Amino acid sequence: MAERDTTKQRHDQPGESAREKQTEAEKVEHEEEELDEALDETFPASDPVSPSRIDGPNN
Repeated sequence: MAERDTTKQRHDQPGESAREKQTEAEKVEHEEEELDEALDETFPASDPVSPSRIDGPNN
């Protein structure tokens, strides 16, 4: 009797993270939300937050 594979099959590409699956518009919206939250948390500070990305030099 042959063994049956009961593991859940993934239809994603190997190594593809949730962040990579997002569309460009979703990425921009997420970055805007993160920036807005950071501004809210630091207001009324004398130094504004930097709008730079922190996820690495290759992105």
